[in-house]
Amino acid sequence: MQAKIGLLLAAVLASGSTFAADAYKVSTSVFKDGELIASPVMLVNAEEMASIAVDTDFEYNLTVKPSNEHTAKVVTALKVGDDVTEHETTVVYDKEATVDNGNDKLTLLVRKITN
Repeated sequence: MQAKIGLLLAAVLASGSTFAADAYKVSTSVFKDGELIASPVMLVNAEEMASIAVDTDFEYNLTVKPSNEHTAKVVTALKVGDDVTEHETTVVYDKEATVDNGNDKLTLLVRKITN
């Protein structure tokens, strides 16, 4: 009986630690040659990379790294055709930020949804 209680307690503690991690809703807009081509929304856990392919020519990865209660660093890798551009941008939660590489750009709106 004590072994079962110990296992149950360990399971609850382990699952509780996953709820403690920050998660974010990242709303994006993808512009190619100045034209809006997609507006995907992602749910992203802190420090975990998320990826989206909009078409065969436009892909991006992003990682949200919390800085403080109001800001986070967003690390992005934009792939347009064969070109890959990496950026690190500090964003204020609920304020739009832009990452671009010439004619193509990605706007980001990061909202913290858990803590």
